[in-house]
Amino acid sequence: MDKLVSYVSSIHGLHSPVTIVRQDVSRESWREQDIEVRKEDVTFVFDNGAVIRRSVEWDQVATDLLCAECWIDYHVIEHPPSLRITPANQRFTNVCRETFWLRYHTA
Repeated sequence: MDKLVSYVSSIHGLHSPVTIVRQDVSRESWREQDIEVRKEDVTFVFDNGAVIRRSVEWDQVATDLLCAECWIDYHVIEHPPSLRITPANQRFTNVCRETFWLRYHTA
């Protein structure tokens, strides 16, 4: 598979031609201007040799917004043999945008 959306689909538990065989999680938090910031990095290894990292960063601020601001990044760390996954990087500023992108490209 050469489309990033196939890997993101698998990460979200949706139908995909690739399967996750291992994942490594790291978490951290810090304070910026009296606001707690949290970050989670998950590195996914797929059955075809691809390695993709999903990073999510968010502020611990009370909000009533349906799609509060956060930062979601996908980065291809290793491409499978003889394939180039495109795009190699993808960024979203909230979960709603990520969900829309995923639905648009899997419809």
